[in-house]
Amino acid sequence: MTEKEQLWYLINGVLNDTYDIKTFCSEFTRIYDLEVDYEQLSEQENSEFGDLCEMAGRFSDDDDELKIPNMYYSKENILEKARYVKQKLENDTN
Repeated sequence: MTEKEQLWYLINGVLNDTYDIKTFCSEFTRIYDLEVDYEQLSEQENSEFGDLCEMAGRFSDDDDELKIPNMYYSKENILEKARYVKQKLENDTN
């Protein structure tokens, strides 16, 4: 499985509850930051996966942390972004 396929596997997994949010965030960030050859991705994929990776790296399930403006992202924020990325990139490839 390519790194790009692994990213899609994680996105689909978190959206259908195969992966919990903490596992998704940890694995998505690890793969995108450390393993992906960015030249193998389109400009749009780099942009959308990069944004999702940044959010995943700043995930928190702590209510006090989530009150800090523009610092952390909740499970709902990340799932919403994952749905957006899936829709946007699937529509752009069709």
